[in-house]
Amino acid sequence: MGIFKAYDIRGLYPAELDEHLAFQIGAAFGSLNPGTIAVGCDARLSGPSLKTQLIRGICSTGSDVVEVGLTTTPMIVFATKQLGAEGGVNVTASHNPKEYNGFKLFDRAAMPISYESGIAQVEALVERGEYSKGAGASSTRSIAEEYLAFLRASVKPRKRLCIVLDGSNGPAGSYAPAAFRQLGMTVHELNCTPDGTFPGHEPDPTRAENLAEAQRQVREVGADLGFVYDGDGDRLAVIAEDGRAIESRRIFSLLVQQMLSERPGAKVVHDVLMSQMALDTIRRYGGVPIASKVGHTYIAQRMQDEAAALGGELSGHFYFNETHYADDAIFASLKVLELVAREGRPISALVQDFPEYLTDNVRVAIRDVEKFSFIARLRADLERNGYAIETLDGVKVRFEHGWALFRASNTEPKLSIAYESRDTGEFNRIKRFVESVIERVPQDDEGRHTGRG
Repeated sequence: MGIFKAYDIRGLYPAELDEHLAFQIGAAFGSLNPGTIAVGCDARLSGPSLKTQLIRGICSTGSDVVEVGLTTTPMIVFATKQLGAEGGVNVTASHNPKEYNGFKLFDRAAMPISYESGIAQVEALVERGEYSKGAGASSTRSIAEEYLAFLRASVKPRKRLCIVLDGSNGPAGSYAPAAFRQLGMTVHELNCTPDGTFPGHEPDPTRAENLAEAQRQVREVGADLGFVYDGDGDRLAVIAEDGRAIESRRIFSLLVQQMLSERPGAKVVHDVLMSQMALDTIRRYGGVPIASKVGHTYIAQRMQDEAAALGGELSGHFYFNETHYADDAIFASLKVLELVAREGRPISALVQDFPEYLTDNVRVAIRDVEKFSFIARLRADLERNGYAIETLDGVKVRFEHGWALFRASNTEPKLSIAYESRDTGEFNRIKRFVESVIERVPQDDEGRHTGRG
């Protein structure tokens, strides 16, 4: 599949993705989506030149471009809806290191485009080199104030709190501090100046080392909360008042509880990796849990299809119908703030109210060309041996008091494995089962085997 992936287009710059290819991708996208296209860009150093050529490619088909500047990916969703555009593109490699760049694509409904729903068509047009011809125009428009007004109108905190915000030197750092201050919060900024070299730390808040600075700052200033955003503002980590990082399954459970208290009976979409903790919470508060494949393209589409109110992934993505089903990390952090301000209890106490599960997840390195075939062989073997399995996304093995999931990553040469149980003995048995599967995984090209993720 190369740079044309399940959720987006992404690769190393300039070895896999350069300005020439950006022009071709723009021409293909403009050919497939004639009309006006909203285009934004994150803070990566290669972003401006890739964006320029992408826009040239779109305009060469006769489609027009409205350039909306430095944006989080959720802001491109917002811009596409606000402008009534035929599509949107954000130039970003999300949480990947600085050497990467790419494109996230959206249709006229501001829904993310997956490989199945459009990226494959872009790839095919690029391979054929067959594009529409025309002379589109490019203009610029800032959507920052409209976006901040939307955030202000969406959140009603009952008290003022002290907040630490770590923007990971991505675009979220340009907008989140203003959003919190406009709501009367005291804000301490970390890495909020956009910088594509990412001098503070890599823009991935799922890695513990990238949270250390925010954790330390929360403790030093006595903050009520800390929030760490990723490289394009769609992934969130939350720091408690005592400096501990809170697991995303607990944050999702809090958001579920808050939403269902206001909208009983609502549907909630979750990825197949999501902890049973959150599913129990959905049912406990009268909601309807709906499983989805992992990935923003699949979660958002399932939410739209089901008219769901909330969605979540174990990797720290939280989706809302108010954000047009986008996984808006700034919006999510404001909703967490609203909940803590309303409850009048520290978040460390609030997240203890949910049923406890023992859980673990592992990322296992494997040759990219072998990852899907390994999962297929595993599925066949499990079926042959009579295991109870689900195959929505990878293979999920059901045990009496727990489960284990094995799936091929759509973005990396790795297998993603998660398992959990409420029972210690069962958890240890599942762990041994998982380890026995890992022993069968071929090593990757560098001889690596497993790694935590």
